[in-house]
Amino acid sequence: MAKTRRPTIVPEPFNKPPVAHECLEGYSRPISWRNPLGLPAPLTWKQASLGGALISGAINFGIACAMYRGAHRVTIWKIKHNTLAGDGVLTFVIGAGLVNCDMRKRKINAFPYPWPDTQFAVIEGADPEAASTRRGKLWRTFHQRHGLGRGLHFFSGAHVHDVFNCNLTWKQFFVRLFWSALKGLILACLYWIVYWPCCIAVIAGTPLCPLWPPVSLLTTSMSSTGAWDGHNLAPTWIPEIVKLLYGFLLGLGMTPLVAMLALGSEDSVRDYRRELHRENVREMEEAPPAMVTEAERVVRPRPVHFHD
Repeated sequence: MAKTRRPTIVPEPFNKPPVAHECLEGYSRPISWRNPLGLPAPLTWKQASLGGALISGAINFGIACAMYRGAHRVTIWKIKHNTLAGDGVLTFVIGAGLVNCDMRKRKINAFPYPWPDTQFAVIEGADPEAASTRRGKLWRTFHQRHGLGRGLHFFSGAHVHDVFNCNLTWKQFFVRLFWSALKGLILACLYWIVYWPCCIAVIAGTPLCPLWPPVSLLTTSMSSTGAWDGHNLAPTWIPEIVKLLYGFLLGLGMTPLVAMLALGSEDSVRDYRRELHRENVREMEEAPPAMVTEAERVVRPRPVHFHD
């Protein structure tokens, strides 16, 4: 009698623990000196923050040269004159449009999961008795609400921000441009509250020559002891420098957020998952048939009524 062959047991794959530098796409990484903003993969602060800051600063400097070089009067606060004002509408429209254009051309993939998280789940392990105390109610208010993530979903939506699609009609283009500009204006106002008063307050209340002597070389009609507020900045390079710095800071802090909103929008994630499923099915259909060895061949049991 032939000896029965013991069945081969294939060991299950063992998942190796991820090392410190590995991470999942779409999930925020811990803040470190390599990633000071904690950007999720595949974004890095060099391409998303520093690159966006340089481009935004150069664009704002060029716009400032076109606006203020031929002006006769430029002030800081008086709106009736040409003011030193800036916003992130251009940053939002161009940034979100370019990211969606790259995703449409398969140059970059969207996040596998929506960002910010759309589940809005409460924090696990919360003490239910803590809600009876004043401190516990305050803690639950800040930790178990929808939070800032729900408000950020207003700015997401890949199809709405894809303004560089050549297949759009004029009506579709202007509708998308309107919504992108509106969302960019609202987001720019939030950044303006933080950035603009700090920059302009320092400029408006800082004497010219005592703190920075090289500035006197750029000025021609301002007092060396007075503040910048109320003076005509038209014959100087101060407006261009201010716009350059403001555009740099705006791109440094706003470009990563715009890119993450575009890559993590529900439209982008849905399209990415659908395309990934199609590629997997296509690979399975085009794959050559696997060679089955005699040991791997499944032998059907003989029926009871079978006789040699």
